[in-house]
Amino acid sequence: MKKVRKSFFIFLALIFAVWVITLFFALKYVPGKKGETEFVLPTDVDVLERDVSGYGIYVNDEKIGYTISKEEKAESSVRISEKSFMNISAYGVIQEITTYSVSVADKDFNLKSFHFEIVSGEHIVKTSGVIKNDSIYLTTETAVGKKSSVFALGDKPFVPASLERVAQELKLMEDSVCHYSIFEPTSGQIVDIEIWKEGKETIELNGKTYETDVVKVLMLDFISTLYFDKDGQLIFESSPMGITMKRESLDEIGDFAEGTPGLKIFETYAIYPKGVIANPRETHHLVVELQGVGSGYKFHNDERQKYSNGMVTINVLEPGSDFSTDDVDKSKFAPFLESTNFIPCDDKEIVDLAKEIVGNSELTWESVQCIMDWIFKNIRKSPTFSIPYAKEVLKTRVGDCNEHSVLFAALTRSIGIPTKVVVGIVYVDGAFYYHAWNEVYWGRWVACDPVFGQYLADATHIKLEEGTLLDFVKVVHLVGQLNIKIVKSL
Repeated sequence: MKKVRKSFFIFLALIFAVWVITLFFALKYVPGKKGETEFVLPTDVDVLERDVSGYGIYVNDEKIGYTISKEEKAESSVRISEKSFMNISAYGVIQEITTYSVSVADKDFNLKSFHFEIVSGEHIVKTSGVIKNDSIYLTTETAVGKKSSVFALGDKPFVPASLERVAQELKLMEDSVCHYSIFEPTSGQIVDIEIWKEGKETIELNGKTYETDVVKVLMLDFISTLYFDKDGQLIFESSPMGITMKRESLDEIGDFAEGTPGLKIFETYAIYPKGVIANPRETHHLVVELQGVGSGYKFHNDERQKYSNGMVTINVLEPGSDFSTDDVDKSKFAPFLESTNFIPCDDKEIVDLAKEIVGNSELTWESVQCIMDWIFKNIRKSPTFSIPYAKEVLKTRVGDCNEHSVLFAALTRSIGIPTKVVVGIVYVDGAFYYHAWNEVYWGRWVACDPVFGQYLADATHIKLEEGTLLDFVKVVHLVGQLNIKIVKSL
């Protein structure tokens, strides 16, 4: 078993905090260069109305940042520009996360163009899009270059990602659900949303009482609640994971100083179980009792992990003994061999490196081990507060569990080994933490962990989701809800 310092291995919660908070709070964009889009707002002299507002961002009532938005209206168009700032900290490492946005729409709030940028330390991701002929023409830029793609919109109206602005403009009626779509830039996918008005409610905020209109937004199978005052201004928003947004004056927003701890990731999202696991990295059989799994959550059952009536039983599985990648049905395993923005397994640099690592001989289970060994030795383990792209990991040679898992998947997929990225929780020093690892198909699905250097991931790895970022966000339903009792560990 390879040795890794605890302070470097459990960082999935970082991506939840950065990505989910960004998702809930309107996906902040920044204007691109002049001429970058085909649909532009008239010059300032043509702006008929301008509104600037600010909101504090909180997790469990602790302020972690703020967002400032500006809406400019002209006769036939509207532009929404926003900036958000968040502080995330883990084991003494404080990272400032800044996101920017601009989205341009027509007077009916049909989106025409957008640009997204997230800056986290040295990591910068930019996404620009133009809507033409019922399609999005998209450009994504990371440290390793640009990539262009086209997405069909379908038949739903396509609106800016600033949902509170959309809710203000739509004049929603009670008992009437509006169906729309947005483009979610961090995952690169189109997301369906539903918005409806749900009566009125009196709320207390900062010592004042407000009579509010309540608006619900359903997105990615979870609900955010928006509260608008009598003037139609958003004053409060509540979302999963204890995330809230409160309207504040620009002076109040300025009270949040850069360099403060912000969201303390481990203290906020650790799960402390009843009972202990004496040798977690050597555990091959685990039985735990889970409480807090809602009836609507579909817990994963497979050959390695069984779930029934709140009990989870996990057994470490060995790879199949008589297996060859030549036997893989590529149509059946297509999702686990495909190239994506995050896992570009068809990229020449990725393919060449994988072949260099495993050599020219026939692929065996040792080939998988060689790739894991290479990642373990060559990728420096450090918290990374950004969106994981395998090509960028290959360039920077640094990352947490997210970066390790996408690079491992890219390398193994590139030589024809079906590979998943999975997320869940793992036991370390008396607590379970959110984490990402991999499963490879070698006659059966075998769990392995590149961060731990485990060819066979120990049984304390409890899988919650698999797939893409939009699949992983389902775990939000469990964050802050799970209680765990250790029943047996061997």
